[in-house]
Amino acid sequence: MASEKSIVEAKRPRQAPGVVTPTTRVNLALPFSKITIEEPGKDLAELASMVAALAAIMERTADDPFLPEVRKRAEALAARLR
Repeated sequence: MASEKSIVEAKRPRQAPGVVTPTTRVNLALPFSKITIEEPGKDLAELASMVAALAAIMERTADDPFLPEVRKRAEALAARLR
């Protein structure tokens, strides 16, 4: 049989801490030594010209006042990447 003392200890509720504070820390390492600048590739220039063409088609087929601005911006980007 279990002793009376162990039964009394088992029935006593455990005390919770008064203040709980999170201890999660985040370390952020930025690879500044590995940043490289490259000229845009042919694929990106081709993609920009495709977007400009699609914007022109959308401007002709849909009646939206925002589409001429989108087409102009897409054509300007495609011209810069060529």
